[in-house]
Amino acid sequence: MSPTFLSGAIPALVTPMSAPGRVDPAAAASLAEAAAGQGASAVLVAGTTGEGSLISSQDRVALTAAVRATGVPVIAGASGPTLAALHSDVARLAEAGAQAVLVLVPAFLPLTPEELVDGHLAVAERAPVPTIVYHIPQFTGSWLTPEAVSSLAGRPGIGGLKDSSPAAELRAALVQAAGPSLAVVVGHAPTLSQALRAGAAGSITAMGNLRLRQILALHAAVAQDPDDAAAGQLQASLSACEAALAAVPGCMPAALKAAMQLAGTVPERYCAPPLRSVEGRHLDAVRTALLR
Repeated sequence: MSPTFLSGAIPALVTPMSAPGRVDPAAAASLAEAAAGQGASAVLVAGTTGEGSLISSQDRVALTAAVRATGVPVIAGASGPTLAALHSDVARLAEAGAQAVLVLVPAFLPLTPEELVDGHLAVAERAPVPTIVYHIPQFTGSWLTPEAVSSLAGRPGIGGLKDSSPAAELRAALVQAAGPSLAVVVGHAPTLSQALRAGAAGSITAMGNLRLRQILALHAAVAQDPDDAAAGQLQASLSACEAALAAVPGCMPAALKAAMQLAGTVPERYCAPPLRSVEGRHLDAVRTALLR
């Protein structure tokens, strides 16, 4: 059974920091409350956008607990170099209050679709909360197939699938293979409208940090009329902003934090080393992206 909040718009929160690598759970809680106030159905902490693989397990727990204390539904990103480490991470995050856990199976070596299924079933079998399969093959080199997703649908403990791949046609096939028993949410903002038209249940996006109201409007526009011009305009603006941020030297979490600092929603733009913050000489490019 998929958690009901997966049917909405969920921001993949950045992780605020008071110094490079020093996580600020209270600031994360404030971001979560602000997102819920705008209409988010839940938030994700310590995912890819939240630099989850670069912060400690203790920091992931602290972020989860701080957000859970606000009453906002929270999904926590779990990772680890081995299945044993991943099992431990999932258990700690669940104990800290995560209502679902986004699972990235050990990804140093590319895995076959069958190996991905084996890994996710192994985690789900022991997890005390629903797990969400994380598919981000452009980073991991491991691709799911419709057949693999079909074998995950309806299995105990598997609560959803987050597809962050840029492959819109593949995602449509994954949605069809998932059927009604497995909610598919999209993590790739440039193809969000295509995903929603294909039947994706909701979204978990990095751009939700900056454009949550726009994403909610896009959800509503596609639901009302998938071919309406308003949906196309909202998608074009969202895609243009993300493309401009992606062109800023550095990684997307760094660019998002710089944009949020300029917008006044986070006080600092620090990242977890070895990631570097956006340099001051590139802030004009970030300002330009905010105007898209």
